Amino acid sequence: MNINYGMEIVRATEIAALTAARIQGLGNHDEILNETRRAINKTLNRLRINGFVINDRFASRNKIFKLPQTLGEGGPDMDLMVVALEAHHAAADGRNNATSYTIISEKGTIQPIPNLHMYKIVVGSDVGDVIDINQSPAANVKRVARVLRKYTENVTVCILNRKRHKNLIKEVRSCGARIKLIEEGEISGCLAAINGQKADIYMGYGFAPEGTVVAAAIRCLGGYLEGKISYDNDDDRDAAKAHGIDDFEKVFRVENLINSRKISFAATGVTDGEFLEGVRFTATGAVTNSFVARSETRTYRNMITNHFFDYNPVF
Repeated sequence: MNINYGMEIVRATEIAALTAARIQGLGNHDEILNETRRAINKTLNRLRINGFVINDRFASRNKIFKLPQTLGEGGPDMDLMVVALEAHHAAADGRNNATSYTIISEKGTIQPIPNLHMYKIVVGSDVGDVIDINQSPAANVKRVARVLRKYTENVTVCILNRKRHKNLIKEVRSCGARIKLIEEGEISGCLAAINGQKADIYMGYGFAPEGTVVAAAIRCLGGYLEGKISYDNDDDRDAAKAHGIDDFEKVFRVENLINSRKISFAATGVTDGEFLEGVRFTATGAVTNSFVARSETRTYRNMITNHFFDYNPVF
């Protein structure tokens, strides 16, 4: 890509984060998601592209603002994946790990994927591909410990705090590893494992489309992901077939989800999280914390942006 779209799409995640932060903690889950989706839609529509929206997890949800199938003012055909507000329940309740994400890639390079659960294991580039999703959680934790030259007891595993993870948590504890439970924000948890600052490995069930966002981040930063979609019934398998997936035991890796090395990734924190700090309002505006990365050059920026509402009102 000749244009650094990262600096364009981060404006969209910033506006989305500011919009969500303004009504953070008021308790209306649908409202905060809708307002954020409207805001990011308006900003992305200013891009000089013909952007095809891929893997919108809320596309079929009633009462949720629907993103159009294409965004932009016209230009080169591009794939877009938009997560206007991950962990919108957390944002509405005033809890941690709410973040806005957007990725942009060449047309036809983001894998369409059904809105089903996917079991994922994510690690940083220092670990590489020693993990094996078909092995037990304990075996994978021990492999990570060996590569990182840590005692197993010093490895930190990030897991979503869900009932479905009861046995997973039990097994990880049985091998002595440390556990970091998060209530929401699967993508943030995976990114924390990629950079290795707050976790060494992410494990657990989340949604398959979120795996695509994580794969995009890995394209830019390095790291490793393996994922397997869970199929509970024939409807799930039919949904997979509709997305071109007929191997129901398939292990998804980065190249299966993002088939390009020319992508840009942007994220802005709404509330403080595992990967980014949230929005902080000031007397004259607000401060946002964002992350922008470009896979072609493996460059990334941690951005602290001061917004002055008197000069450029957001709301």
